[in-house]
Amino acid sequence: MSIGQLIASDPRREADAAGMCTLVIMPRVYTDRAGLQLCRSESALLDVLLRASERIGLPVFDFGQMQAALKDWRQGYAWLRGFEDACNAEYQALHATVPVGVGARMLGGAAMIASWLTAFIYTAAGQIALALVISLPLLFAATFAAAISPRQAFTAQGEAYADQVGGLMRYMEDFSEFGDRGVFDTVLWSRYMVYAAAFGISDKLMEQMERAYPQLADPEWANVHASNDGLVYWSARRNRAMRSRGSGIHFAFGGAAGGGSFGSMVSSSFSSVGSTIRDAMPQSSASGSRSGSRRSGGGAR
Repeated sequence: MSIGQLIASDPRREADAAGMCTLVIMPRVYTDRAGLQLCRSESALLDVLLRASERIGLPVFDFGQMQAALKDWRQGYAWLRGFEDACNAEYQALHATVPVGVGARMLGGAAMIASWLTAFIYTAAGQIALALVISLPLLFAATFAAAISPRQAFTAQGEAYADQVGGLMRYMEDFSEFGDRGVFDTVLWSRYMVYAAAFGISDKLMEQMERAYPQLADPEWANVHASNDGLVYWSARRNRAMRSRGSGIHFAFGGAAGGGSFGSMVSSSFSSVGSTIRDAMPQSSASGSRSGSRRSGGGAR
């Protein structure tokens, strides 16, 4: 019996799909990792997941179990930093952005210092009114200018990437309105669903796909024809579980459903796990990590 059919046979498991992410380490990870053709960041993230699986003792676990298993992982920060460094390196290799606004931030900082100095001088001279009229507005303007000054700007190559990404997002948001739909391809749409999760519109895309391919809303059809390890399959199952729990009308106001989008749920869960790993970092390593970040300039975020 397939994993999907096992879940469908238990209403409690079906309902849990609406509010819980379960990670499954597939056998191929151990037998043919090279065949997965993972990029550097994907490989680094897989290493973290494998360590979590080892500490839990199972290849199937949810984010709650992962967080509990890694809360005392003292060397976990190094593995997490390896993943973050890989992401930064891949982003920088795109040459999509360049640093900007350095001069504006320097001028803003100088203006803030000047405002504090003038406020001290006026206050010392008993001219509090001048401090309020001159120094305070100057401090506010300098702080505001420094805060809104952009840190990064698109290069010409970055603009092209942004146009492509924006076009893909618009296509996925309005997919059901297009007339060039062919036979449903689970593999293709599972890849698209990854981007939708990053955009925060995975639930909305799932709704669009169910309009275009009504058979996806039929759990029996999905169990037979959709791939059990496909992100589309599991997203469709989560949507059905959310509807069965009465989570409200999906996207009635342009937002996600009551339980939040799939992408938001995963992002929040990973963020909590990352915080847990950092909390377990030895104090000496934490100090070295912060000083190293200052020396390297921090990198992309």
